[in-house]
Amino acid sequence: MDKMKGIYPALITPFCEDGSISQGAMEQLIERNLEKGVAGFYVGGSTGESYLLSMEERKDLIKRVTGIINGRAKVIANIGVFATCHGIEMAKAAESMGVDAVSAVPPFYFKFSAQELADYYNDIARAVSVPMIIYNIPAMSGVSFSTQQIDKMFKNENIGGMKHTSYDLFQMERVIAKYPDKTIFIGHDEIFLSAFAAGAEAAIGSTFNFMAEKFIKIAELHKSGRQQEALAVQDEANRILEVLTEIGVFKGIKAALKMQGISCGVCRKPFRPLEEEQTTRLRNIMEETGCL
Repeated sequence: MDKMKGIYPALITPFCEDGSISQGAMEQLIERNLEKGVAGFYVGGSTGESYLLSMEERKDLIKRVTGIINGRAKVIANIGVFATCHGIEMAKAAESMGVDAVSAVPPFYFKFSAQELADYYNDIARAVSVPMIIYNIPAMSGVSFSTQQIDKMFKNENIGGMKHTSYDLFQMERVIAKYPDKTIFIGHDEIFLSAFAAGAEAAIGSTFNFMAEKFIKIAELHKSGRQQEALAVQDEANRILEVLTEIGVFKGIKAALKMQGISCGVCRKPFRPLEEEQTTRLRNIMEETGCL
């Protein structure tokens, strides 16, 4: 696959009051981010509450997103589920809808061996013609891929890269250096600049939904050698992230978008809505950092 670069919002899933997916809010969200200059979108990931959606809802979500984008940007679909057969089903459905790549959180809960996890990715990658992006997110999955495991999986030419949602920048830098043709996305917004300094050229981020322009600016400043200015913008983003991590990231993102004029509903239960004090804190920091 062609190496992917740039900013990819990990799309939230907007809901109507009745719990259905909101087509209108999704269109608003995608169009606004396209205007900002994002390179693509990551659909159905953690930020999109994927494991609170049914299989049919996840397929419907991918269909909606690819339909709205209509080839104007790249689309990566997270199709991760526990069973390999279900992953293949999801991957084939996503491929039929025109995605540019599929991705998968490693199957968790059961303690699968390193070989079983490798088989999971290889089996799905061989079942479709679009590239597979490994999703390394140890804090959520409980699975931490060693560099040796990544080496083995990258031998499969159908595996096009990795979403690295890990604070291990040493590992990320080593993988980028060893596999220059693979796409390695940094998945932690708060270390975006550090990751780009270590060689990253692409990122998938939750907060890109409502402040992609900050990260596009950081990347531009870094590329032109203006590191102190880039660090100042990263600081603005991190001030918001500090509040989000305290009040709930996904809930906070939906609240932030509502403040910006896109009503995306609330996260599905068992998530609870934000309290008034939490919403006020978020609004204050967004005003201070130029997001409102």
